[in-house]
Amino acid sequence: MRRRAAYIAALLLAAGAFAACVTAPPPPPPSGQGVGQNANFVLANPAGLLALDGTGHALGRVVDLPPQSAPATPTLHPSGKSLVFAITQQPNKKTGFGSDLFTVNLDGTGLRPVVEHEADNVFYASPRFDSTGNVLYFHRRAALIQGGSFIGNEDGIFRLDLRSGERKQVVRDGADPALSPDGTWIVYVHLTQGQPDGLWRANVDGTDARPFFKTKDTWWYLQAPRFSPNGCEIVFSAAGHTVASLPLGAKAGFAHLNIPSELYVAPCDGTSVKTIGQTGDDVVPAWSPDATRVAYVGTGAFFILTLASGNVRTIAQGQDFFFGDLVWLR
Repeated sequence: MRRRAAYIAALLLAAGAFAACVTAPPPPPPSGQGVGQNANFVLANPAGLLALDGTGHALGRVVDLPPQSAPATPTLHPSGKSLVFAITQQPNKKTGFGSDLFTVNLDGTGLRPVVEHEADNVFYASPRFDSTGNVLYFHRRAALIQGGSFIGNEDGIFRLDLRSGERKQVVRDGADPALSPDGTWIVYVHLTQGQPDGLWRANVDGTDARPFFKTKDTWWYLQAPRFSPNGCEIVFSAAGHTVASLPLGAKAGFAHLNIPSELYVAPCDGTSVKTIGQTGDDVVPAWSPDATRVAYVGTGAFFILTLASGNVRTIAQGQDFFFGDLVWLR
């Protein structure tokens, strides 16, 4: 994905800058009891699950994760007391390399797996709860190997009943699901040959899968649809916007890293869309609990955008903010 490539490039640049310094900046504070409970935000990036205050200052890590592991795509349980997140660790001796879904309480206790990858090159990400907290939706990607060669990916969105353990795929060729406020349908990133080609919607059982937008808007790249906690609209990050239909037989290109991304909002009926701000790179937006603001990190900074005015404030800057997935707690 574009933002993953940008993040790797940023790390290489940062490594070069640090090598030129006499001393590197100190790491974030270690985990401590209650750190997550005192946080305004949780940021998942390769430094861990960072608990941040309202100024973007790192209070510490919510929990100490295994060495050489990286969390991503956290989501808050409806109780407000725990998180579920994806974690990539060192290869497992039995199941090889991949990523799993783990849960942890905000007070740092109760770290345990929820969904573990079952084979080499199987990755789980983007968990999302229903309103009861009893059902979890998530993305599964598995590499397809034929004759020892990689030939593509198999993607799907799955539903897991946490009470019974029943699990089933609800849509194929989908990623990054978000559950509607009434819990009856999902919006997700539709994939063609592993590449995003638009936002789609489907009933929670996978029926009636179709494009989300009723307009002719298209994008070269898009990601991270997120429902507002108040009302019914979504925010998402995208690049290469056009409202013209492609000529018959033409194929859309993919966004290049130096094409700026923007944040967009759209009503749940998909009848319109508007830009709310330019981000410079692909980001993962996080709604404020009152739905008046959107936070995101990227290009080395932590930003908050106020929807009513379009004003963007830089909350903090530093090495923790080149890339990451935010949860806005309070």
